[in-house]
Amino acid sequence: MKRLIIAISLISLIFLELLSLFFYKKDVNAEVNIEKGLKTVEIAQKLEDENVILNKYLFVILALIKNQTLKSGLYEFKGKYSVIDVYEKIAKGEVKQKYFTIIPGEDLIDIANKLEKEGIVKKEKFLKYVFDEKNVRKYGLVGSSFEGYFPPESYAISEKETVETLIKKFLKVFEKRYLPYKQKAESKDYSAFYKKNLSFYEAMIIASMIEKEAYYEEEKPIIAGVIFNRLKSDMRLQIDPTVIYALKLANKWDGKLNKSDMVIDSPFNTYKVKGLPPTPICSFTISSLEAVLNPTKSNYYYYVLSKDRKRHIFSEEYETHLKNIKENLK
Repeated sequence: MKRLIIAISLISLIFLELLSLFFYKKDVNAEVNIEKGLKTVEIAQKLEDENVILNKYLFVILALIKNQTLKSGLYEFKGKYSVIDVYEKIAKGEVKQKYFTIIPGEDLIDIANKLEKEGIVKKEKFLKYVFDEKNVRKYGLVGSSFEGYFPPESYAISEKETVETLIKKFLKVFEKRYLPYKQKAESKDYSAFYKKNLSFYEAMIIASMIEKEAYYEEEKPIIAGVIFNRLKSDMRLQIDPTVIYALKLANKWDGKLNKSDMVIDSPFNTYKVKGLPPTPICSFTISSLEAVLNPTKSNYYYYVLSKDRKRHIFSEEYETHLKNIKENLK
C-alpha cells in the first residue's frame, strides 16, 4: 500500500510538473513567419528554433488536445508567453500587421515585382489583370491599364489578399486623394483644367512624367511648363522615362538607356510620337499633379540633368541646350 501511495505521488508530481510547463511564461522577443501549409510539428519546431517556446512537444500535445486550425502569417512575440499563450495567438490568427508600400514613380511592373517578392500575389497574375482594359472599365476608369491609379502609400495587407482585393485597397486611396481634382476637371469649373483644355486623365499622364523627371519638388512646376511649351509648339516631348516604360512593356529594359533604344516602336516613345503617351507611366504624388495645374510660365523648351545630378539646367534655345548637354553629360 505504501509503495502504491509513493507511486501515485510520483506520478502526480510528474503530472503537475508537466502541467506547470504549459503555464510557464518565458520572456520572448521574436518574429516568426508561419508559412501556409506547414504541419503542426513543423510549426512547433520553428517556434522552438526561434526560442519562442521551451519545448516543441508541449506545443504538439496542446495542438492535439485543442484541435484548432493554426493560421499562417507573420507573428510578433514580445513579452512573457506560455506555450498556451503562443498556441492561442496562432490559433486566433493574431498576426502582426503587414504593409505593402508603393513608392512615388513606381510603375505596375515595379509593383508586380515587389508583390511577388514579398509573397503577396504572383507577378504574372497581377500583371495580366492590371493590363486588361476590360478590368479597368469594370471599375469605371479611363485608360487601357491601371497605370497611374495606384497612389504612393503604405497599405495594410492581410495574408488572404488577392489581386482584386489589392486593387480595391489601392483605388480607395486614389479616390480619396485625387477625387476632388477629378470632379473639378469633369465639371469644367476649375480654371486650371479649363484653360489648358485638359481632361483629368491627361493631367494624370503629365503628372506621371513629371514624377519621373523631377529630382526636386521645386523643379516640378518648371518641368510642367516645359512640357506645355513643347505641346503648344507641336514638338515631340522627348522624355526619357517614356522610352524606359516602352522598353519595360516590351521586356527589353536592362537598366541602362542607350541611344539605340530611342527608336523603339511604341506609342509611349515620345521621341517618335508627338503628344502625350496613351497612359500614365507610373504612380505620382499630389505635388506632381499640382505642378500640372500650376506650371511655371517660361520660355524654356529644354532641360538636362546637371553634372552633379543635383538639379536640371533649363534653356530656351536648342543651341544652348546642346552646349549644356556637352558640359554636363561627359
